[in-house]
Amino acid sequence: MKNNIIQQVISKAKFLFLFFILLANTADAHKFYMSITDMQYNSKTKSLQVVIKLFVDDIESVLEKENNVRIFFGTDKEHQDADKLLQSYLNSHFIIEQSRGSLSSKFVGKEVDKDYLWVYLEFEKFKVKDESTISNSLLIRYFSEQTNKVNYQNGAQLKSFTLHKNSIAQEF
Repeated sequence: MKNNIIQQVISKAKFLFLFFILLANTADAHKFYMSITDMQYNSKTKSLQVVIKLFVDDIESVLEKENNVRIFFGTDKEHQDADKLLQSYLNSHFIIEQSRGSLSSKFVGKEVDKDYLWVYLEFEKFKVKDESTISNSLLIRYFSEQTNKVNYQNGAQLKSFTLHKNSIAQEF
């Protein structure tokens, strides 16, 4: 009887051990790295308006590694230079070029919504008929599986493409 109870306890312990190993491996296996960028031409302001959706933990991790500070987006503990650090990172890794060179972005703002960081940018003096190229290497240095989905809309025209470590730039 005593041996039977011990065998049952061992059996349950083995099951729980295997369950937690499987659970831990499943959590890692389903992690994915992606951003979504929506760009829209505003004919009234002649600007390109951009919204970038990132996983907040991914962008925090990158900024923390590059700047050796804790960021805490959207909390009471948010670093006082969080916006400046984010802008600096975006200026290096999210670039719009036209025939006259790289366009300067205007940081409009950001907001945190649960797991996501929404970033708002504007590129003034965007010439819709000019040849345009986007370079988007956001998070790729730290997450090799990172994909950056981009949607560009000008009126009824919509172009979509995916950028990744082997292809970080695209004409649009």
